[in-house]
Amino acid sequence: MGTKSPGGPQRCRLILQRCLAIQLTKPGHTPEDFWMYDSGYMIFQNFLAANAQCWWNGPLTAATRALKYAGHVAPGMLLVTAEPCALEVLRGAFARSVLKPPATYVISSVGESPPF
Repeated sequence: MGTKSPGGPQRCRLILQRCLAIQLTKPGHTPEDFWMYDSGYMIFQNFLAANAQCWWNGPLTAATRALKYAGHVAPGMLLVTAEPCALEVLRGAFARSVLKPPATYVISSVGESPPF
C-alpha cells in the first residue's frame, strides 16, 4: 500500500473488515495457471450471474443483488462486501452447498477476510 493511498492503511483495514473472502479454484489447474488473465471484476459478474438464477431461494437472490465488488487477490480470492445480513446469507448458502461458483470455477471456502 503506497503512502499516497486515499485514507491510508486505516481506510483499507476498515474496508477489509467488512469483506467476505470467496476462495475460488479452477479444477485441473494449479493456482498459478492463468491467474494473470483473470479479471476480478469479470469473475465477480459471473459469480452474480450464477447466483441470480436461484429463483427458489429469495434470500440468496436478494443477498446476491446487494453484493458489491471489493477486490480480487490473484490467484482466486474474490472479495465482496454488503450489509452484514447479506454476507450471512452467503455464508449459510455456502454451508448448505447452495452457493454457486462462476463458470469454470469451484468455491473452495468462504470466510472473513483476514484481520490486519
